[in-house]
Amino acid sequence: MIRRMGLRPLAGPTSSNAVVRWVAVSELADPTPYLEGDELLLTTGMRLEADISGYVARLVARGVAGLGFGVGVSHEEIPAALIEAADQAGLPLLEVPRETPFIAIGKAVSELLAAEQYEEITRAFAAQGRLTRAALRPEGMHAVIDRLAKEVGGWAALLDETGEVLHATRGADTDAVTTELLRLRPSSPRLPGRAATRRPPRRPDRGRRRGGPRKGFGCRRAWRCRGRGSTSWCSRWAAEHGRAASSPSGPSSRSHPSPTP
Repeated sequence: MIRRMGLRPLAGPTSSNAVVRWVAVSELADPTPYLEGDELLLTTGMRLEADISGYVARLVARGVAGLGFGVGVSHEEIPAALIEAADQAGLPLLEVPRETPFIAIGKAVSELLAAEQYEEITRAFAAQGRLTRAALRPEGMHAVIDRLAKEVGGWAALLDETGEVLHATRGADTDAVTTELLRLRPSSPRLPGRAATRRPPRRPDRGRRRGGPRKGFGCRRAWRCRGRGSTSWCSRWAAEHGRAASSPSGPSSRSHPSPTP
């Protein structure tokens, strides 16, 4: 964008990795109350006072990503004191030529941000598809954990509600994870490696209350479908997903009962 807009870097880091979230235009001596940080601030220096070092220091303290100075309006060239102050403070300073309107810079940054967001969404959808395909493999949840580690470029681990490691990829620091879980949940009824505590027996009428679904079962629509008879495909769908949700490893003896034909 710098080359396309004809901007010329004059101060600050030569290879800046500053994140620009938006473009702001201000001629105030102190525009920081109206900034959020990570903006590329554009100005012509119309009200630039003698305290140039203080002006630059306020911008740096606010977290401004860079300063674009438009020449040919109130200043034929950028003041040397501003260049020196920006260079000492590490604030990227760009010279904006007279023929480049500020609105063109704002549009260019907006287009770049939109393209970046679209790329992130595209990558997220692609990763979601790969995780979905991994879930259909015979390994089930283990395949999903392996795929997740590849997606994030690191390691992943699957733990149950007690902190016991069910599956971990190569290089997983599971000891650190379980230690952190113990710190966050000091009153946990079971520690990793100890015998599982016995769950209370299921109430006979559990999942059959009126007025809505039992907590954790699913949407109200799935609850209502269960009572439509054995011919309802929604009732069968709800029963199968109730089994799958009862255990991280798949169906078990504690799964939700299938609807009676």
